[in-house]
Order: sequence, then structure tokens, then C-alpha cells
Amino acid sequence: MISPSPTQQQPDRDVKPEPKKVKSTPTRKRTGQTPLALFIKAIFRPLFKGIYYLLRAIQTHKLVTLCVIVLLLGSIVATNYFSTGQLPLGVGNDPFNFHVHGKNGGGDTVKNWLYALRDGDSATMSLIDKAISQPPNPDQLISQFSQTKAHLTWKSINVTGVYPEADTTIDSFVEVDLSATGPGGNVSGIMIWHFVTITQTSELLLNVNLVDFRAPLR
Repeated sequence: MISPSPTQQQPDRDVKPEPKKVKSTPTRKRTGQTPLALFIKAIFRPLFKGIYYLLRAIQTHKLVTLCVIVLLLGSIVATNYFSTGQLPLGVGNDPFNFHVHGKNGGGDTVKNWLYALRDGDSATMSLIDKAISQPPNPDQLISQFSQTKAHLTWKSINVTGVYPEADTTIDSFVEVDLSATGPGGNVSGIMIWHFVTITQTSELLLNVNLVDFRAPLR
């Protein structure tokens, strides 16, 4: 005997499957959003804004900006000149202006003596040496070191040092680069002089001596 098959229950169509839960991974902060980056932005943002608005103002008011720059440069030049007696970039700079106590410091006397020696002017050297207790013989120095008698070429004169002393005297050192023409070609030399000057009512040369006279090291 064949028994009838049991009736199958139909699935409930009204029951919906539960949706799958998708776990979201936390997004990583960008570099510009980190606390350190925000701190740096807070510091530099006002500076950059100020530069930006300054450039905008310069573009808008070009004439005013030019006048401000000229006045600023003029004040810098004037301050430098009145404090040191020199113009910027060495313009009008006199190496024989020793700038001691706001005065020349005897630099002109040193310069006149050296140029007289170079040109073989013994009379000028004797007049400048009047304050020296035992002055050197001008004619002897001229025969040894002048361009006219010793046939030397004075290439350059450089003040290497100026030292004010407590007794109001001023020690200065001057280097002279020399050259001469020999049978085998040009010969170079270095001459260093030491001067002692004083500036009271007038500039006086108190002492002068030759420190060194030699050929430069090769």
C-alpha cells in the first residue's frame, strides 16, 4: 500500500534575511591634520599672510614703497658714515685715516712720509722728522728704498694695523709691496714700516723704523 507523501511546507516569504554588518575601518588622518602640523600652521600662517599683504601693498603703492626704500638706505649710509667715517663698499675709503678718537690719528703724516720716501723727496722727509729725537738719514733711506734712486717699483701701500696706546700715542704698521727688474726677470719684495704718531694740537711723527725688508716666500 502506497502512503501519500507528506505535504511540504512552503517557506515564509515575508521573513527577510538579516543584512550583513560591514565593519568600517577607521580612516588615517592626513599629514596636514596631525597636531604637529596644525601647530606649525598656527605659527607660520600669520607670517605668510603678512608677507602676502605686504607684497600686495607694494604692488599697489609702488611710489610710496620706493620712497621708503630710499629713505631706509639713506639712513643706513648716514649712520655708517658718521659712526665710522667710511662709506659702504669702501667708497671713498682712505686707509691712512686711522679713525682714532674721531680724528685722523696721524695717518696723513705717515702717508706724506712714505710718499716722500718713494719719490725721493728728502726735504719733505726732514720736515716731517722734526719731532724725532734721533731721525733717520733721509738721503740714506732714499738711496736704498726710493723709486728714483734704488730703481724699485712701489706696487702697493697697505696699512696692516693701527693701535692706540694709553699714553695717547698711536702705533701703526704699513706694508709696501715692491718689485725690481733684474737680469733674470722681475724680483718681488716686502717692506714693513713701524710709525709712532701723536695728535694733539697737530699731527707729529715721533718715531719711524724699518721692521722688515725681505723677499716673499714662494
